[in-house]
Amino acid sequence: MSARSTTPSHPQHKRAAQFGGAMIEVLVSMLIVSFGIMGMLGMQTQATVSQMESYQRAQALVLVKDMAQRMEANRSQVTAYLANDIGTGAAQDCTALTTTAARDLCEWAAQLQGAAEVLNGDKVGTLISARGCISQPDPVSSPQVYMVAVVWQGLRETGAPVVECGKDAYSSEAARRAATVVVQMSVLS
Repeated sequence: MSARSTTPSHPQHKRAAQFGGAMIEVLVSMLIVSFGIMGMLGMQTQATVSQMESYQRAQALVLVKDMAQRMEANRSQVTAYLANDIGTGAAQDCTALTTTAARDLCEWAAQLQGAAEVLNGDKVGTLISARGCISQPDPVSSPQVYMVAVVWQGLRETGAPVVECGKDAYSSEAARRAATVVVQMSVLS
């Protein structure tokens, strides 16, 4: 007789080892894919926030330009437009107001509050916690120069704007956003 081993080879052990290796490969692949999906979700969230910030900035620019045009169209009453925190009070009926400036401020306040778009009775067509301010930065040396500002609550913190409108009225100064336009009235004689 020969000295060969009579132990039969065990193919079941080889298959089990192969199956365990394949299972580890599948788990590692799933881990890599899950990290990729989490990264994509994070990018999607950032894109959504950036899109909302961009939308709000565009809305603010439309609002400041609207008020600047209203002021230029009503030069004789331009000082009647000077006001702070426009759009923060309760909505009112603008049709009953007698002066053009008062009606313009009332309509602008409604726009700041989102009256242009209503969903289920809620005003949704504007900025988050919007307010407007119309000031005269230097009435002595530049009596014909006015500044129209719209401020709102941003979704993330950046740098605080230098505009005084709405200062300390938001969760954080770094989350306060502002859009401004300078209106210079020409003196017609």
